[in-house]
Amino acid sequence: MVTRAAVAVVMCGAAACTPTFSDETTIVSAPRLLAVQAVPAEAALGDGFTMTALYVGPTGPADPSGLNWAICLLPKPLGQPGPINPDCFVDVSAGLTPLGAGGSVEGTVPEDACQLFGPDSPPPQPGQPSARPTDPDSTGGFYLPVRIGTGDGQWAAAPERIACAPSGLTQQVFTAFSSGYHVNENPSVTSLSAVGADGGATPIAPDSPGVASAFAVSAGEHVSLRVEWPSCPPTTTPCAGAETYLYIDPTTKQISTQRESMVASWYATAGAFDVDRAGRADNDPTPSVDNGWTAPPSSGLVHVWLVLRDSRGGVGWESYTIKVP
Repeated sequence: MVTRAAVAVVMCGAAACTPTFSDETTIVSAPRLLAVQAVPAEAALGDGFTMTALYVGPTGPADPSGLNWAICLLPKPLGQPGPINPDCFVDVSAGLTPLGAGGSVEGTVPEDACQLFGPDSPPPQPGQPSARPTDPDSTGGFYLPVRIGTGDGQWAAAPERIACAPSGLTQQVFTAFSSGYHVNENPSVTSLSAVGADGGATPIAPDSPGVASAFAVSAGEHVSLRVEWPSCPPTTTPCAGAETYLYIDPTTKQISTQRESMVASWYATAGAFDVDRAGRADNDPTPSVDNGWTAPPSSGLVHVWLVLRDSRGGVGWESYTIKVP
């Protein structure tokens, strides 16, 4: 998910200025959109998809009824920094296809999405030269942007990865890729544990309706937390962890394999994490990562959210509640 603020940071970086960052980005002190998950994580032209928001506040889940969603069909101009056309961030536009409001919406990938945002040549506009196709990201992916209005004058964007047929390949390579590539799966959190000095792990149960949290941390105590996700085989098999997938080298136009990297982002309503996010590179198969958390100095319930993101645009999350006696 890319917030409008994040787009501004990218633009600022491109201009060689020095942006400032809050040191409390992990602390949820007001209603806030933390992540958006698209199901499926990668969809073909004409396929339907569902987008669901992780919208939370200082007391847990927040009311998402004010979220307003729309597909943005405005390609990003050449040379424009940031991941999405800034003209998408408006209430109403001819370039927006409304999807509705609330915490979850459904949409359909437009039939021309691979022309607008992918490797297919866009149709020329009257009196204009033909536009060049969109370059893929580092994983070979292309994305349909969905604009989200949060109802408080702020905007966000979430991508739906689109399964576009690769171009410029020999028939042999095209056939091998098409028959062997599998679309991305969203990652999932397997477990969260508190890790003791002896290496022993105490599982922390995720939130569930009607079940009170049993995990407690003393006020001001520092604990080591470990998030785990599924361990995936080194084959191109669908998996809810770091998947191995087929990739077209942009220079040689030959097939190779890559492995997804994984990043875990940490959020809480109180206390302090050692780092905002931590992950594993594509050459590190370890299906877990650790982070430290210091409990607040006062007692109460602390809500914690873990968001997993893979490098092909997949998103998953889990929520927890920790007691501070």
